[in-house]
Amino acid sequence: MTFWNDVYGVDMSVLTPTVMKEPLVDTVNSNMIMSDACKILDLDLVNCKKEDVNFSNEYSLKMKYRDRIHGLVAWFDTPFSQLDKPVMLSTSPYKKYTHWKQTVFYMEKDLNVDEGDTLYGSIACRQATANHRELDIKISYHHDDSPGGNVSFTNLYKIK
Repeated sequence: MTFWNDVYGVDMSVLTPTVMKEPLVDTVNSNMIMSDACKILDLDLVNCKKEDVNFSNEYSLKMKYRDRIHGLVAWFDTPFSQLDKPVMLSTSPYKKYTHWKQTVFYMEKDLNVDEGDTLYGSIACRQATANHRELDIKISYHHDDSPGGNVSFTNLYKIK
């Protein structure tokens, strides 16, 4: 997962009510990624249990340049190492396109960042109680290097 910027300068505030509830599954161009990446979960798909999709973890991302960020991008890599010829399925924006795409979590507030700034927080994911096929996700965002002082907020998302 990594932050990305809006290279087209579009005001995303008109979409806030919709995108804040449901993350967007779409292809993100790798040149829009502006931070390093951070692994938030490591699952052994051969031995994992259904409750393993419920997790909580912290993240920390270092910005590569100065810009405005408005979203968090998530993807997964899945090794198939038990095969005679092991392969890796990657849905990273840095790898060849797959139909899995990436998931974009738009933030409630855009943040201005400088090269070298760190954004950090936590992500918690759990199966929804009303529908086990849906996920409830809570992401906290913290930026201590903001020109206006420290910025912290939390967004809630639902993946259907």
